[in-house]
Amino acid sequence: MDPGETVNITAFLKNIGGANFTGLNSTLSTTSPYITVTDNSGYFGSILIDSTKENASDPFVVNVSSSTPQGHIAQFRLITTQGTFVDTFFFNLVVGSYHYLVWNPDPTAAPGQAIHTILSSMGYSGLYSTTLPTTDLSIYRAILVCVGIFPNNYVMSASSPEATALVNYANNGGRLYLEGGDVWYYDPLIGGYNFCPLFGINADADGSTDLGPIQGQTGTFTNQMYFDYAGENSYMDHISPSGAGAFLIFVDVDNVYNCGVARDAGTYRTVGTSFELGNLVDGSGVSTRAALLDSILHFFGIFQVPVAEENKATDIPVLGMSTYPNPFRNTIRISFQSPDNSAISLKVYDASGRLVKNLLPTANYLLPTEAMLWDGTDESGKDVAAGVYFVHLKTENEKFIKKIIKIQ
Repeated sequence: MDPGETVNITAFLKNIGGANFTGLNSTLSTTSPYITVTDNSGYFGSILIDSTKENASDPFVVNVSSSTPQGHIAQFRLITTQGTFVDTFFFNLVVGSYHYLVWNPDPTAAPGQAIHTILSSMGYSGLYSTTLPTTDLSIYRAILVCVGIFPNNYVMSASSPEATALVNYANNGGRLYLEGGDVWYYDPLIGGYNFCPLFGINADADGSTDLGPIQGQTGTFTNQMYFDYAGENSYMDHISPSGAGAFLIFVDVDNVYNCGVARDAGTYRTVGTSFELGNLVDGSGVSTRAALLDSILHFFGIFQVPVAEENKATDIPVLGMSTYPNPFRNTIRISFQSPDNSAISLKVYDASGRLVKNLLPTANYLLPTEAMLWDGTDESGKDVAAGVYFVHLKTENEKFIKKIIKIQ
């Protein structure tokens, strides 16, 4: 649910009793001051023993106030009745969601604070906290965790509720970033939680005091990134990708060891590093902390504006865009449609937000339905590097963004 919406709500009920239901009714209510239940009746009808039923034909209807705070948790009560039988259930739904939560238990707070400041300045919505709420993490689309560098580090024990909450969050489809100098190799040896299997990481060595500079990897969202490092630098873990969906994103340049791994596990995505992102030194081009954080959130599927999903049908939406093939090697076809014959802007940007190619350079270019080919070159005609790019389709009233990937 989002602020200002009117939505249908259905529930799934399972009959675990000893008798069949033949005409089960239900009533929905809420304690939230921002939610109005405009249709509180839901009919389930017959539910046989050990069977499940949804009130799909008679849903509840609720109106969400436009003034509802982002991330508001609304509690609902569902009362079911048939004759003298009464049962009551409670459940929560989140209104909207935050793009991120920065959890920063690091005794040296500056790196995590820098991450929060940079993300906020780019227009992402999120919160910063030195404690982790172990319930209702679903209101955050991504959680970024900074545990620090030895001896100023925070160790999550194998039995800690924080570790359990983070693992459950990821396994329920969350996006998780975790940085720490000892969190991968040394902490599990002294009773810390072993996050390596979740992140698709193999802990290779305890490391030393030699991290930086670091370099991104071709064919990933860190392509062409290069950073000097000004953070704490003690026993920096060496890590490498391991398991399905894991891939290397950063390597220490002068000492040649791996220090950053990303994973697309299918149901969840993670990024793990052994350095402090907030203490990287901004360089030129894509080598800025803002570009890196933006790229990580894009890898997580999180954008400041709505992103066009891959079209499942042959027709293009009323306002929308499809791309084929994606990923592409040489040329990609970008098909789009505008419903109102308004002026269309179609531009390609890299992960740092830099304009790469204006595909419709003529002012007020009017095309209600059309397709363009992009040959993977920039404005000067040079081939761009492999990596992640974003096609922006904009009319006078609406905007779509589509992620595309160029491969070698």
